[in-house]
Amino acid sequence: MASLDGELIDDPAQLAELAPEWRELALANARPMALPTWLLAWHRHMAPPETALRAVAVRERGALVGLAPMFVDLAARGRVDYRLMGAPLPRQSPLAVPGREWDVAEVMARLLVEARPRPDIIALESHSLGAQWGPALQRGWPAPLMPISARYLIQDSPVVSLAAGSFEQWLAGKSSNYRSEMRRRRRRFEQAGGTVRISTGATVRQDVETLIALHRGRWEGRGSSSIVQFEQQTQAVLGEVGEAHADDGVFRLVLLELEGKAIAAQLHMGLGGEVLFWNGGWDEDYASFNPSVLCLLAALEDAFARGDRRLDLGPGAQPYKLRMAEGNDPLAWTVLMVPGARLPLTLARTVPMVGKRRSLTLAKRALPAERVERLRELRTRWRPH
Repeated sequence: MASLDGELIDDPAQLAELAPEWRELALANARPMALPTWLLAWHRHMAPPETALRAVAVRERGALVGLAPMFVDLAARGRVDYRLMGAPLPRQSPLAVPGREWDVAEVMARLLVEARPRPDIIALESHSLGAQWGPALQRGWPAPLMPISARYLIQDSPVVSLAAGSFEQWLAGKSSNYRSEMRRRRRRFEQAGGTVRISTGATVRQDVETLIALHRGRWEGRGSSSIVQFEQQTQAVLGEVGEAHADDGVFRLVLLELEGKAIAAQLHMGLGGEVLFWNGGWDEDYASFNPSVLCLLAALEDAFARGDRRLDLGPGAQPYKLRMAEGNDPLAWTVLMVPGARLPLTLARTVPMVGKRRSLTLAKRALPAERVERLRELRTRWRPH
């Protein structure tokens, strides 16, 4: 087996040059949210302040076989976090040629040890629960002590298998009550003059504005949404991604229209047979049509027509998702705490996220007794008063 070579990239222009090979890795892993168009736009418009690019590229005989598009979060929190671009978009993790994850992770770990500023934490946010990147990076770590891993959140993500072959066959496999209800809802919407369409390159900029406006309307008076909080940045990202992918079947913005106006919109991203529901919004004046469910049914029917394999309904176990879903592929949030002189402080400052008992248990496995005691002191000092 040929040896693998790694490179740490801190120049966005240099990272952008990898886009064609990067796209092939995203396609091989069926990861639409890991496309370079999406993540480079996210980094330009939505990366937190005080960040610096630190992507890790791995090659074999000159070909890109692995990529971790990361950035350093330099915000003043008393630690240095390395995070993946796009976090916490769902299904984020490093990319590798399928079957080469552990080999690639070993090279990535070696480069991350040498990176400056030196990471205190490597955050793997919103990744598939079954992904092996955390253990692989731990095993590949070249230092005497491997990083300490702590999983601090697991979230359901309902999924729909498209193995039935067609939308009608899938619907026939549901309960008679569900079939009757869905057909009745669709028929009622059509009889009212409602139509469904998917954005094209010619309409996508206006359609993105519509999506955000409908989402904003749903959240008004209900709390906070990151899309509303960062509305201009989100619109810029979606506009760029939409223009790049609305006509190639990746960017699937589904809209319901009635009486000349859009009453609902949902964005689905598709790649390599995987379709991922990102977010949406709908007009409450038309709640009786249950527009969110009608959008999902339209996206599902479209996915069947394209020959896709699975529709991922995204994080959250809302009842309307569970009625449609046939399985669950949970998402997990994990941190790797890097060994070194700063580890006790890192553990102390990470306690609120991973839990005090969990942190001390992990510390006892990796630290001498005197440093565990130091951790106890730091934990007490950092406890809220």
